[in-house]
Amino acid sequence: MHLLDSPIRSDELLVETFDIKHRFYASSAEPMEHKELIAIARENGDDDLIDLYNDHSLGYAENGGSPDLRAELAKLYGENISAKNIVVFPGAQTGMTVTTQAILHKGDHAIVVTPSYQSLEEGIKYAGANFTRIALCPDNDWQPDIAAIEAAIKPNTKYIVFNDPHNPSGSLLSEESKQALKALGEQHDIILFADEVYRLLELNPSDRSPSMADMTDKGIALGTMAKPFGCGGMCIGWVVCQDKIIIEKLLKAQHLFAVCFSRAGEIQAMMALRSKDKLVERNMKVIKENLVLLDDFFNEYSDLFEWMLPQAGGTGFVKFKGPMTADELAAELLQNEILVFPSYVFDCDDDLKQYFRIGFSRRTMPASLDAFKEFVDERRAQWGFPAN
Repeated sequence: MHLLDSPIRSDELLVETFDIKHRFYASSAEPMEHKELIAIARENGDDDLIDLYNDHSLGYAENGGSPDLRAELAKLYGENISAKNIVVFPGAQTGMTVTTQAILHKGDHAIVVTPSYQSLEEGIKYAGANFTRIALCPDNDWQPDIAAIEAAIKPNTKYIVFNDPHNPSGSLLSEESKQALKALGEQHDIILFADEVYRLLELNPSDRSPSMADMTDKGIALGTMAKPFGCGGMCIGWVVCQDKIIIEKLLKAQHLFAVCFSRAGEIQAMMALRSKDKLVERNMKVIKENLVLLDDFFNEYSDLFEWMLPQAGGTGFVKFKGPMTADELAAELLQNEILVFPSYVFDCDDDLKQYFRIGFSRRTMPASLDAFKEFVDERRAQWGFPAN
């Protein structure tokens, strides 16, 4: 297929709603201001990075990411990961797509755990490979059906793709599920691509398990400065893998598709990484305060909505029990200046057509929730759910 054959569903929505009042879908952490980042770097004594930012070359950054940035990124992982195991890309989106192009060939087969971010599937299509979807189920706490994944494996299966922490549900893979996926990859010589862009945003830090890239040389992990740090404008994403042959493929693909990215962004990323604990604490404070409001709302409106309290990240998947589909509900919300992500954005199976995604990682969320509550109160009687 051609690169542009499939519409990018989320982007089509966002283009239409550029000036919308309530972005109830937003999933990345509260955006940082550059001056805020500089202040935190100064507090940490990172004057070397501030000086470097103010006096750096505007030439090309090194292919694959400058060594100093990759060394800082390696600190996010275990002893099996060094700077040489990391390839930097201009954003996670580029990283996930280029990785798929580098590894898969026409006629290969992949398995995609859904619902998921659309680009995880599109890259497989662009590579000319086929894929099988294995759907998550809320009745199983959004854990993957390992038996179904194993049954979908074919002789030409090269790639299993999943998202952990999960977008849109906010669930975490259990230790049992991760070990089972690891075993499948090693037994069948299949690469495990873990989209881990919401990692570090676990509500309970003790629930944070090792990255898939730490667990096995069959594991590839994707990271970004956008989701946990609120620094999407740095345009820094990365891919991590123990396998040096895969890293060489990624470096070659990165050079062909995305050779040039910002040294200024790299330096800003190093400031943020050295301040990781402060930034994550800042962003988790917003998330936890918003989750209290949401949990209260969904308990009060349990006749109309159902959700499982997320374990990580900035998104939740909500089931609508009313008389229309979640896509129809989202369309009506859109007419009232409230944007949620309907189920079609995630290409959901019919079992999940009543679900829509909300986001709660921004300080603007309470105002969005108030508008949502007003919308629901105005319509619940005509939906057949009069207030008690």
